[in-house]
Amino acid sequence: MKKNRSSRPVNLWLKLFCSLLVSLLPQLSANSESIKETNLRGDGLLQNKRYEEAISLWQQALRKAPNDVNILVRLGVALSLQEKYSQAETILNQALKIEPNNPKVLYNLGLVYFRQNQDEKALRCLSRTLELVDWYPEANYHIGVIYERKGLKDKAMECYVKEVNNNPASAKTWQRLFALKHKLDSEATATPRRSGIRPKTAVLGFVLFLALVVMLYLRKREKQERPFTPKRL
Repeated sequence: MKKNRSSRPVNLWLKLFCSLLVSLLPQLSANSESIKETNLRGDGLLQNKRYEEAISLWQQALRKAPNDVNILVRLGVALSLQEKYSQAETILNQALKIEPNNPKVLYNLGLVYFRQNQDEKALRCLSRTLELVDWYPEANYHIGVIYERKGLKDKAMECYVKEVNNNPASAKTWQRLFALKHKLDSEATATPRRSGIRPKTAVLGFVLFLALVVMLYLRKREKQERPFTPKRL
């Protein structure tokens, strides 16, 4: 009898713990679903360019899940599109500390630098993105634009070609590619090929050639004007 009495409190606590766990599981599941719904709603706001509402929504979501990289990336993108670059950089660097090799984080951080014309930082982030995922959409495109800014047109063309091979639906890449090709073709036509002949040598050669033409013309004319004398028999 004593043994049964001592086991009753243990059984009672076990039952309470199980019932509490069962009651918490639906709540945890609901919280997880609410984050997904929040992200979907925020994505819709972002597509409709309602940036302030999207930012507010994701800032609230971040209070519940401060280490959620998906929320951090979305918030960083929205801030960047609103040209709040300093805040966007802070948020995306926070995400990068959590997941250092996340290509989505690196790419969007690269865009923040790209939009501020911080080309070296942008190039590092975008190049790292391609090291992780060599077909990442529009990474090669943005690297190509950076090379164009630097005047490295051949490198830019290589990047545009890589982009359209991996992402043929990128209209802006095709536009850049054709514009750059036209520019390169025009430059090739306008710039004469180098022959290796010095300018002074070329001028002297032309003068000598002209003198030769004049001399031949005069000799021909002299022959024409000389009187005809018949040969003696």
